[in-house]
Amino acid sequence: MNNRSAVIKRIVIYLLLSFSVAWIPWIITNSRYDFFDWFAGEKQYPFLWIRLLTGGAPTIAAFLTRLITKEGIADDLLRLKLKGNLKYYVLAVLLPLAVGLLRAVLARSLHIDEDAALSGMMTASVIMQALWNSLVLAFNTFGEEYGWRGYLYPKLASAWSRPSAIIAGGIIWGLWHAPLTVKGHNFGTDYPGFPYVGILLMCGICVILGIFFHWLTLKTGSIYPASIAHSATNNGASLIMLIFVQVNAGNHDIPLRTTLILFAPMLLYLLFIPLLMKKKECSSGKEPA
Repeated sequence: MNNRSAVIKRIVIYLLLSFSVAWIPWIITNSRYDFFDWFAGEKQYPFLWIRLLTGGAPTIAAFLTRLITKEGIADDLLRLKLKGNLKYYVLAVLLPLAVGLLRAVLARSLHIDEDAALSGMMTASVIMQALWNSLVLAFNTFGEEYGWRGYLYPKLASAWSRPSAIIAGGIIWGLWHAPLTVKGHNFGTDYPGFPYVGILLMCGICVILGIFFHWLTLKTGSIYPASIAHSATNNGASLIMLIFVQVNAGNHDIPLRTTLILFAPMLLYLLFIPLLMKKKECSSGKEPA
């Protein structure tokens, strides 16, 4: 078996494992409980172990694949590598939070919130809490990042090319969320083309986010900046949206067009495409076969 065939075999095994470990519990839980009870509602806490297990499915699959294919587990990406890379760690936090702020400004300008007044002290408190959440909860997003950016993307890039890793990897990442998307996670259920439009939108968002996360990983040669950026997107930026944009009960069904507008600031990550395509600019990282 040649090197490329071996890589493709590892990709197939990895995908089967990462989807199975996440999808089987999600599908079973969705069939027995209301999604917002087990995932986001007041009754969610007994189900936290399911969320931790499934959220870490990409990393679990990466370790299992390495064992099954006898690739070995030792990985340089697991080192922090702070020396010379501190600016990338800072960027990993600040850029997603800036995108979150832009989304909040857009939401308020579109008048989809209660237009609640926020004092300067409250604003500073929200920003500090968002920073804290981004760093502390990065242990959770590590469960995805070591799998996607630490294993899948390098394998796709070595078998085909870096652009294919960005596009195919983002689509795979988006499809992986499908059992959650079909139950209303991220976009709700009241939009034209539900749930297929939501799945497609999730794939597009994951392609765009993957550009920035993959660049951080290659630039630093460590998986932790991407984990922090992912956490800042999920936990920090979402907190900013939650506090700055207080949607009232009668206005919680946001039209799809407005939803698309609110995701527009994420297009800033497209600016990293030229940097990602310059291999000399990503010399710290590696894309092993």
